[in-house]
Amino acid sequence: WEGFAHVALCCWNQAQKTHHHASIESFSGILNLMSVNLLHLLIGLFGHSDPTFRKACLVGAVSRPSDTKDWFYLNQKTIFNELIGKISADSNFLELLSSMEVAIRENTDPFQQMRWLQFLDWNRETLEGHDRNLPFTGAEIMFPLYAEHKDIAETTFMQVKSKFCSEVSFEDVIERYKMLLGKYKETRKQYMNGMMSLHCN
Repeated sequence: WEGFAHVALCCWNQAQKTHHHASIESFSGILNLMSVNLLHLLIGLFGHSDPTFRKACLVGAVSRPSDTKDWFYLNQKTIFNELIGKISADSNFLELLSSMEVAIRENTDPFQQMRWLQFLDWNRETLEGHDRNLPFTGAEIMFPLYAEHKDIAETTFMQVKSKFCSEVSFEDVIERYKMLLGKYKETRKQYMNGMMSLHCN
């Protein structure tokens, strides 16, 4: 479910950019983008510590039911709502800021295992050559300014987190997630066919 939560945040953030056209190089744009990055970091930390985020996500088997009382559909939606509730209630801004600072200082990438998010279909925007749609993109460039204005940054983070948790829709994420699963299965099939071909030769 950690992966589904990351996709949900990406989809929600993309919808925000469709309706709000603030430049990503403006101060407000940097505050918003870094806040989204911190939310991705929070989801990643939950993925390591919270058993709900480590549960198997079966959303790929969901078809939008005409009967909203479909048990399986409601079960998956309930788990999603539980995850969003945890994100809303359990985040610690200063702890997240410190984690990102350590990662930048040590030149490590806490989002290394999230490269698959690049396969989501979206309109791309860049910041000094970095793809702003990918988590942690350009963080080392933006972080000093973000950390310098910690009070404003925390306020923006709480606002972004609140909007995400109140506005994100389970139904809106399903199709994007299924699309990613389809690409993964296709890539895995190609890999397995290639391995079998090498073995046969």
